Amino acid sequence: MFRWHKTLDVLTLFHAPKSAPSKRVLDLLKEASTSAAEDPGKKAVFELEVVNAPAVPTPSQLRSILEFAGKNRVGEIMKGATSEREAMKALEEGGENVSERVLRPLLVDWNNGRAVLGADESAIKNLVDTLPK
Repeated sequence: MFRWHKTLDVLTLFHAPKSAPSKRVLDLLKEASTSAAEDPGKKAVFELEVVNAPAVPTPSQLRSILEFAGKNRVGEIMKGATSEREAMKALEEGGENVSERVLRPLLVDWNNGRAVLGADESAIKNLVDTLPK
């Protein structure tokens, strides 16, 4: 019998390898991914994509992140920005410090339209635990 397979949810971690909180988040996600793969009946299996600094979100990714997190949180996501327009302008202009302005760790669940800002481990666990199976 033919059966459609569910595509894996993609979680992207914008990661700062030199940051202890970011490392903890990455370890937590790797552990959750391994646990889910070992027992896919209990937990949703997901694909983890890690984007290491100095790489930054693309303009379309940043728009989605702002939509998921709420545009009122733009200053948390892109330090110094007070509007989506300012955040997009900073990203487009690039430069040396644009990577430093992007919040890390920043976890994005593209399939379900959610984002966790910072190293809030309980929010990250909740996001992973509530992924559709």
